[in-house]
Amino acid sequence: MFTPNLQGTIQGITGRDVHGRHKLGPEKPCPFGSVSLKVGARKTSVRADSSASRGSASETAVERGRILIPAFIEVSNGSIFSYQSAKYEVVSVHPRYAISGALDHWEVDLETFLG
Repeated sequence: MFTPNLQGTIQGITGRDVHGRHKLGPEKPCPFGSVSLKVGARKTSVRADSSASRGSASETAVERGRILIPAFIEVSNGSIFSYQSAKYEVVSVHPRYAISGALDHWEVDLETFLG
């Protein structure tokens, strides 16, 4: 039996605007357990082929994460999950079952939300 130990929020997709972007619903509380979840910046080369100083810049890295969400929470691909001022887009949702065969929780893969 899965027991969540952290609290975030989730916004579901309610439709699309005239430009084809997702329209999001209100934020709802979302208890979860973290398997792997991180945000960061990484160094990238800038003109490394012609720069003697090997100049670099920081860019937001598209980080992947995985969380577990209880079965009673509605989650789907494209939903936006927020935790500690970081936003993630849900890229896949997999059901996970208890030994009895009942749905126990969702395994959710995330990517940093850049929109």
